[in-house]
Amino acid sequence: MPAVLRRPAAALLCAAVTLSATACGPFLGDLTRPGILGRAISATEAAKSVTVHTDVLSMAVPMKGYVSRDNRGNCTAKMSYGPAGTAEVIKIDDKDVYLRRDESLLRMQERHRSPEDLEALIDDLKGRWTKPPVDGPDAPDELALCGGKRTYTWLENGWDDDSAKGEGTTVEGRKALKLAKPVGSDGETTTVYIAAEGPPYLLKIVTTGGEVSGTTMFSHYDRPVEAKAPPVEDVIVTD
Repeated sequence: MPAVLRRPAAALLCAAVTLSATACGPFLGDLTRPGILGRAISATEAAKSVTVHTDVLSMAVPMKGYVSRDNRGNCTAKMSYGPAGTAEVIKIDDKDVYLRRDESLLRMQERHRSPEDLEALIDDLKGRWTKPPVDGPDAPDELALCGGKRTYTWLENGWDDDSAKGEGTTVEGRKALKLAKPVGSDGETTTVYIAAEGPPYLLKIVTTGGEVSGTTMFSHYDRPVEAKAPPVEDVIVTD
């Protein structure tokens, strides 16, 4: 699979930047932008669960989908890689994995097969799930959508260490703090929206310019992830 398809890619209302720390979430009112981002990243990474919706253009490939995952090994994910196709993943208790690929993705990934074998495989798998291993050399690349601890420390790069607190706003009705990174020499800019009430979770990241541009939304923090096995009749064993 091309490397770009493995990238899984792709976050207050304070009336003014001088509002108190209480109004802008725990301790945020007394921090510089790097400090606020550090708190947001720590809170996001420590969450028991989160759902992330992505709509980005990565190296000219449109990628759109979602990942809902918790810290117990449960995950549901769906990602569309433009004309290359769409993949869906279910992971249960970090033990069982189910994968469903549409025809476009099957044709791209399984093109090493003979034409006859490829058509037979597509016919067998149309709308159905496979049950690949959760680890090892035969684990599917798509499992990366659900695997490993996600980190957002890259967001801390390139911000001025000044006293600016950001701009008060809302994200889907939630009070938020908007931090806009200055545009770099390559024309890329990143805007981060952080929850102003409760834990300072990432709510939205918007990137423009550069090799990756688009929007990533964060929601459903600390809610149960409903990861259930597909019906037995919809699961097929393949070579």
